[in-house]
Amino acid sequence: MENTKQKLTLQQLESHLWESANILRGSIDSSDYKNYIFGLLFLKRLNDVFVETAERIEREEGEDYGWYDRDEHQFFVPERARWSYITSLTQDIGAAINKAFEELEEENPALEGVLASIDFNDKEKLPDKLLLQLLQHFSKIDLRNENLSDPDILGRAYEYLIKQFADDAGKKGGEFYTPSQVVRLIVKLIKPEEGMRICDPTVGSAGMLIQAVDYIKENSE
Repeated sequence: MENTKQKLTLQQLESHLWESANILRGSIDSSDYKNYIFGLLFLKRLNDVFVETAERIEREEGEDYGWYDRDEHQFFVPERARWSYITSLTQDIGAAINKAFEELEEENPALEGVLASIDFNDKEKLPDKLLLQLLQHFSKIDLRNENLSDPDILGRAYEYLIKQFADDAGKKGGEFYTPSQVVRLIVKLIKPEEGMRICDPTVGSAGMLIQAVDYIKENSE
């Protein structure tokens, strides 16, 4: 049966992430929003892709080893880092999220230094009630590959919200990222081709790398 479920669009994701900022508003400095919002976004994304892969293996092979065989996944998500476990908690949620990040880095060396630096265990700024609200909010979006309208949607949403956070903090967006119009011009000047290696020495949101890929797709025969 053909899957007729509407896929998540960039506009929907941007709106959802901006609402996450509204949930955090008044609790932490707006310039710090991105650390917490994208931390949870990444955690949800890893979980959803892990579950998607495990369920596919279970359907195809009739076995449940997709849930515990690390070789079947690009990133293996241990049980205490899975969304179902974290959302089952009602107290000490920040500590549990921190632990989830630590275990993800331990299980996946490629993620070392990416997640564990984000500290959710500050009950003065991030009480359990607030984190519960955030988790419930993120539970509303499905970030499995099959549900994304565009494979680059997460990178584009990240780039958009960095600008929004910069504006909200009263700072110039250029302090946080290079405006997309400038990036587009640079990409057109270097004219990337398939097979080339591109280095962005000040890579942040990877906007230039994403636009380079788009340029190659648009100009390929």
